[in-house]
Amino acid sequence: MIALAFSVYTLAKWVAARPVFAIRALTVEGADGQVLAHVTGQQVAQVCVPRLRGTFFTADLEQARDTFETLPWVRKASVRRQWPNRLVVLLEEHRALARWNDDAGNRFVNPQGEAFSAPGETKLGATLPLLTGPEGTEKDVVRRYGEMVGLFNRIGKAPRVVAYSPRQAWTVKLSDGLAIEVGREQTQVSVSARLERFVANYGNTLGRTTAKVEAVDLRYPNGFAAKVVGLRAPGAAAPAPLRPRPKKPARSGA
Repeated sequence: MIALAFSVYTLAKWVAARPVFAIRALTVEGADGQVLAHVTGQQVAQVCVPRLRGTFFTADLEQARDTFETLPWVRKASVRRQWPNRLVVLLEEHRALARWNDDAGNRFVNPQGEAFSAPGETKLGATLPLLTGPEGTEKDVVRRYGEMVGLFNRIGKAPRVVAYSPRQAWTVKLSDGLAIEVGREQTQVSVSARLERFVANYGNTLGRTTAKVEAVDLRYPNGFAAKVVGLRAPGAAAPAPLRPRPKKPARSGA
């Protein structure tokens, strides 16, 4: 019985590997009806097809899946067989939420807080905000960025740069150029509370001034400080006006 079972297995394996069962067609589609915006047929033909091995019966679907997930914009891939000689591949593309630690448009982060590389996307990168932080903090930075988008939208602004330093301090630059020093998480006043306080009081403070505000510091227990162009402390002496230096008389040569 053992010999018979082994013989049947060997015969079936030999038949399954015959060229008549070779994979002759490949269908690549977006998962859940998604239209593929970045993965091209040329990429699939050049990168993935040469690495597919086996016949319809012997092809390693996990290896095929891993092959498709090496493409720059692919987040997840699934592969299944379709009789008689076709593989069907469903791809989920990354959605670029922001640039990640890169001004050139080579690295991005998606809404799930996953960083991925997509070299040469300078044009796309120019339209996206920049998030920075130590590697491994992507999810934390994306979560904080989402919170800031909702808060600053209430005063008609948007964060363009959100930075998380190795010392765990947050800084933000808004779409109008305003730089905000948020600081580190504290027990007394959290980062979220400081941002909420700034937005809640913006209309009665900075929102009422016509002066150019360069920067804001939120690292205070009961308020915030602002750096305003041309504003000086009461009683401070005005800067001395610039006067042209007197010309020295020309010396005559001997």
